[in-house]
Amino acid sequence: MKRIERIFFIAILVGVVAVFVFPSQTIAAWGRGHFYVIGTGPAGPMTATLQALDTIKQMDVIIANEKHIKLFAEYAGSKPVPFDPWTGIWDYKGKIQWELNKEELARFKVERFRIRDERVKKINALLAEGKNVGLLDSGNPCLYGPSHWYIEPFQPQDVIIIPGMGCDAAAMAALGKSTIPAHDTRFVIQTAPFSLMGWKMQDPQLLKDLAKYESTIILYMALWKPQEVFAALQKELPPDMPCAVVYWAGYPDRQRVVRGTVADMGDKLVADKEKFMGLLFIGRFLEGKPYEAAMKRGQKELE
Repeated sequence: MKRIERIFFIAILVGVVAVFVFPSQTIAAWGRGHFYVIGTGPAGPMTATLQALDTIKQMDVIIANEKHIKLFAEYAGSKPVPFDPWTGIWDYKGKIQWELNKEELARFKVERFRIRDERVKKINALLAEGKNVGLLDSGNPCLYGPSHWYIEPFQPQDVIIIPGMGCDAAAMAALGKSTIPAHDTRFVIQTAPFSLMGWKMQDPQLLKDLAKYESTIILYMALWKPQEVFAALQKELPPDMPCAVVYWAGYPDRQRVVRGTVADMGDKLVADKEKFMGLLFIGRFLEGKPYEAAMKRGQKELE
């Protein structure tokens, strides 16, 4: 009896190891494939994890835009790419969603879900054939990750998310500062202007409440309407509050940093041609020696 139990235990152990070491082959052997959402980091293979690169190699089908296919060509090889997952999701007939008039927006709301549902059916059919499908998503797929458009229609057991380094990590490294601990900073906020204040910056109350406390603010997608963003920030934050934008974080040949204050940063961003690939940081952590200052403050509190 003990021998049978031992054999059974070994069989289970081998199965578990196989799932982690050879996920694609193991799952295919069970019949139905899996939908992998692969966080690829902010700047191609150099900022992707080994797990992400290995998973891309193991996929039967890759779903990605042209940029990702080029960046990860060495790992994706000649795998079929049935569609670009982002076309039609953020735009309608060549116009980005926030440029649409009322009638176009109404049609777009219907069309984007139709496109999404059609693509989900294609992925489902591939999974039913025992194929493993990998969707490449930039950075951290669970922080402003558009891949969740495709994740949520599936059953949880169909989806495996491979974590990726976010652009925030690369941008923080470029700035070379501790975001927290930092001086008197109490917390770090990661959000976007439209999440914080609404698409038209019409609801500043939350910003007003947060401004009462020392914090580090990290804003995604803050470059496309810098005048409106900084008009709202200037009402609640001191004009000398330091700001920095890290453009193309993680790209060694394109990364650059623009620094300023709440008073002048809006004008600097208006003058800059890049309106998407940048992360905005706001806070006193950009001044002096923020970590040392926080440690000294902590020591005084312990006295």
